[in-house]
Parts: sequence; C-alpha cells; structure tokens
Amino acid sequence: MGKKLQKESIHVLLTVLAALLSAVTLHVFVYKNNFAPSGVDGIATMVQALTTLNAGIVTLAINIPLLIVAWKILNKKYVIYTLLFTFLSSGFIMLLDYINFPQYEAMYEKVVAAVFSGLLLGVRTGIMIRLGFSTGGIDIIAAVFQKNRSHINIERIISIICYVITALSYFVYWDLGAILLSIIQMFVFEKGVALLLSDHRDAVAFHIITKEPEKIKEDIIYNLKHGATVMESKGLFTDAESYMIISIVNKRQIPEFISIVKKHKDTFMYYSDINGVSGNFRWKKDDIVK
Repeated sequence: MGKKLQKESIHVLLTVLAALLSAVTLHVFVYKNNFAPSGVDGIATMVQALTTLNAGIVTLAINIPLLIVAWKILNKKYVIYTLLFTFLSSGFIMLLDYINFPQYEAMYEKVVAAVFSGLLLGVRTGIMIRLGFSTGGIDIIAAVFQKNRSHINIERIISIICYVITALSYFVYWDLGAILLSIIQMFVFEKGVALLLSDHRDAVAFHIITKEPEKIKEDIIYNLKHGATVMESKGLFTDAESYMIISIVNKRQIPEFISIVKKHKDTFMYYSDINGVSGNFRWKKDDIVK
C-alpha cells in the first residue's frame, strides 16, 4: 500500500509540474507574440486575442465537455489526472495573468518564442503521456476514437485539425508570419514529446544472415558483451538453409560489430536505429539489469 501511495504521489507531483510548465510557457512565450499553438491551446490563444477573455477560462470551457464524455468511455484514472492537469494549468494561467507575471514580447526574433514554446510544451505533453494520461483537448478526442474506432487513422485526423487551427490563426492576426511560427512551434513540439518518450539509451539492431552462427556467437557474447537471438531462415532465391542473428548493441559498438561480421565469409548484415531499449541490455555480462 505504501508503494502505491508513493507512486500516486509522484504522479500528482509530476502532473502539477506539467501544468505549471504549460501555464508559464503559454503565458511567457505565446500570448504576446501573435501566433497560436496547435490544438486547444491554439484555440484558447486566438479567443483571448479576439475577446480579451482569459485563455485559461477558454481552455476549461472546451475541456470540461470533452472530459464528461471521456468519463463514460475511458479509464477513470486517465480522466481524473487529465482533469487535474486541465484545472491546474488553467488556474495557473489565470494566476499568472492576475499577478502580471513577466512575458517575453519579441520585436523581431519571434522564432525564439516559437522554438522555446514548442520545446517546453512538448516536454509538458511528454510528461503526461509517460504517466499514461493526457493534457486534454485533442488528446481526449484521440483517446476516445482509439477506444471505439481503432481502425480509423486518428493521427491523420489530429494533424488535419491542428493545421486547420493554424490556418485559422491568419484571420486572427492577419499575418502569414503567424502561420509560419505555428508550424515551427508544432515541429519543435513533436521533438519535445519524442525527447520525453525516448529511452535515452542509444542503440542499434543488427540483423545477420549466416550459415555458421556459432563462429559469430563468441564474438558477440564475450567481446561485445551482448546477447542475441538466432532463428532459422531460408534463402528466397536459392532455398538454401541459413540462420538469422538479431543483436541489439550500443551505437559506439557499431564499428566493432561490423569488423567482427566482416571476418566471416558468406555473411550478410544490415542494421538500423531503434527508438528505445528495455530489459536485459547491458555493457557487461554481470551488470545489473536496468
């Protein structure tokens, strides 16, 4: 019970942190620089620019109906934490406006605001996704569709919605530069999300086709300090029996791995980057698994 409470406490703390990061980023880098982020944040930003109604109130007004629908369809814990994030981030936005917290208002280098807001909002979203929750808005719509209409390419629909919101920002700011800043912000945003979701351990997957796997086995295990998976295979053209060795190694070991494979004749090899590694991936055979 203690571990469960500790885990929930960490989740709450990180949700508060993500909400604060979201509010500060929007208040400092977005609202004074005449461009709209993607999603509900963008809609709230444009409504605030047109009506002076605080973006935090607009965000709440949009998210609450979505969360009511989500409560009936999605996991309750997911909805509760998303609701917590929504109320906190909206509250922080209103608080920062009330206390006149400093804002970055660029005269010429507005791209700086787009880059920093994209990165920080991406980190915010990445935190919530890693926890298994969301920042609300379009993420809720995506989760609902994936629950009931898994065959629909929801990512494409979300992209279209985001670009429509970006296009509409022209009619708010009457400036093509606003659209370009929004596109830059979206690009950096995706990189920020990826930064939080990646495993942070650089690795590559080697696939080796050979007729003599035992000769390569010793080099992989004792020289590279890695394991491998061996599968039987057959040549499509020759029908010749062979084996496929799959091994995950650190990027710094690429040259060493290539030199090992080159020692063995009649061996075909290719390798590619992988996004993350989990489980028994160690430098030394007696290392503790992380």
